[in-house]
Amino acid sequence: MTRIATYARFSTDKQRDSSIEDQVRNCMNFANRNQWTAIHHFEDRAISGASKDRPGFRKMLQAAQSKEFDVLLVDDLSRLSRDDIETKQVIRRFKYQGLRIIGVSDGYDSSVKGEKIQASMRGLMNELYLDDLREKTHRGMTGQAMAGNNTGGRCYGYTHHAIEDPRKLDAHGRPVVTAVRREINPDQAKNITHIYERFATGWSPRAIAQELNEMGIPSPRGGKWLQSAIYGDKDDGTGILNNCLYDGRYIWNRREWRKNPDTGKRTYVKRPKGDWIETEMPELRIVSAELWNKVKVRQARLSSEQGERVKLGLRAASASASGCSTGRGFKYLFSGMLKCSQCGANFVMHSTTSYACAKNINGGHAACSNFYRLPRRKVEKRLLDVLKQELLTPKACEQFAVEVKNELMSRAKEFQADVKQAQREVEGSQRDIDNIMTAIKKGVITASTREGLETAEAQKMKAQERLDIAHLMDERAIGRMLNMLPKALERYRTAIDGIETVLGSNLEHSRTILKELLGDIHLSPEKHGLEAVLNVDWTKSLSFNTSEEAEKLKVLMVAGAGFEPTTFGL
Repeated sequence: MTRIATYARFSTDKQRDSSIEDQVRNCMNFANRNQWTAIHHFEDRAISGASKDRPGFRKMLQAAQSKEFDVLLVDDLSRLSRDDIETKQVIRRFKYQGLRIIGVSDGYDSSVKGEKIQASMRGLMNELYLDDLREKTHRGMTGQAMAGNNTGGRCYGYTHHAIEDPRKLDAHGRPVVTAVRREINPDQAKNITHIYERFATGWSPRAIAQELNEMGIPSPRGGKWLQSAIYGDKDDGTGILNNCLYDGRYIWNRREWRKNPDTGKRTYVKRPKGDWIETEMPELRIVSAELWNKVKVRQARLSSEQGERVKLGLRAASASASGCSTGRGFKYLFSGMLKCSQCGANFVMHSTTSYACAKNINGGHAACSNFYRLPRRKVEKRLLDVLKQELLTPKACEQFAVEVKNELMSRAKEFQADVKQAQREVEGSQRDIDNIMTAIKKGVITASTREGLETAEAQKMKAQERLDIAHLMDERAIGRMLNMLPKALERYRTAIDGIETVLGSNLEHSRTILKELLGDIHLSPEKHGLEAVLNVDWTKSLSFNTSEEAEKLKVLMVAGAGFEPTTFGL
């Protein structure tokens, strides 16, 4: 019995949802004619064939891996993928697994001779189709942008108004939408003007975000306001303060999206300014020209001041000890591991000495009520004290001794095995030498016998050297190494006592170890200060395998005195 599976997909390029049923029906007619049995039906609706993140596609590959069907039927190869490389990879994978792929409409069959030529041609055509579709789509959107129409995406401060052509009807008899225009949303426009006025008069983005949160005004995404949503990036044109549309100018083609061929993820790349298309749209102006210019002047001043601070920081870094980094990686042991239990955000460096909740920093107490400021050195000391306490328990020290002994014995066994192997090689080489010498005595002297003798003698010499070294690891040597255990245990205790120095010597490696050992550390505000609960499986960390030690050990670290909340203000 031949078991078949079908895979159907339609994207958004003018296809109907019913096309899935059309594809499956076509595949099933083919299966019935061949008297094959349908086992699975996989599908993806409204997903491009260029996307790797397709749920039905992934399930189909998993079923193929499990050999749940023998033949995969698709309407044509473009349903499988629009990416030529991915199509070929799937075909190769199926062939390796002993499975077959058939394109019912285009006649492709992975089991017939010459299928590679057909697959390559159809894969190339599918990719060319995508390139052509992409170019036509971009051309059409450029025309819409030049006409002042919306080309996709919502913008805070505006609502969308569809423009219909009553002369053109869709499949349901409704007028076709030919364009979308923006219209000012009065309520949101007031908030935008308020933000610009506050910033122009000296308010910080963080203070503005906190005020908006206190007023109960939703952010553009419906949640809490953060300072990043207000300040954004001047060069990218992101953030409330950098949206040229509020100044009555619409900029299109500022960036393009490119897909990473390895991960399949899309990232945007800035286009040259010469490619930008700017359209004057005074009817969409929300902020007056005078207010816009005031904001730009203040942004330029702040940028200049920040640039000077960066320069000073770089000079200080270059004058400090060698090996310091001006990169943006983690600079401290627990950076990136501390989480706010209130909102889930990271605790980040609020100042040069203290951690604080990132959401509280960016949006104020209305965004997150966890307003504690934690001295970095005290955080490190408290957490490392917990580590010391757990790693220096009698059980931990005993386990360390066991692991060291096991390692020494393992190395001893390796040496002993090497002794036997080296002995066999010496004896084998000696037999070869004896055989060659016997041949020479009988008068068999050729170039090959001389070469064989030289090779055998060289092999014997190398094996003898290994044998001599291996003999050094005798039982007395093993005994002397085991006698070193007390000293090794002493060094272990010394290293744990000075764990700050040990971990500080290689920050990147130490952070990896701590992350594996502790995971995320959630900080929760309590009446007496801040609590950090470490839900750590110490038994696993210390290689304890007995069943009675399998329970997780929860360590409660109370911040207590010294972790006092700072006065919150603007």
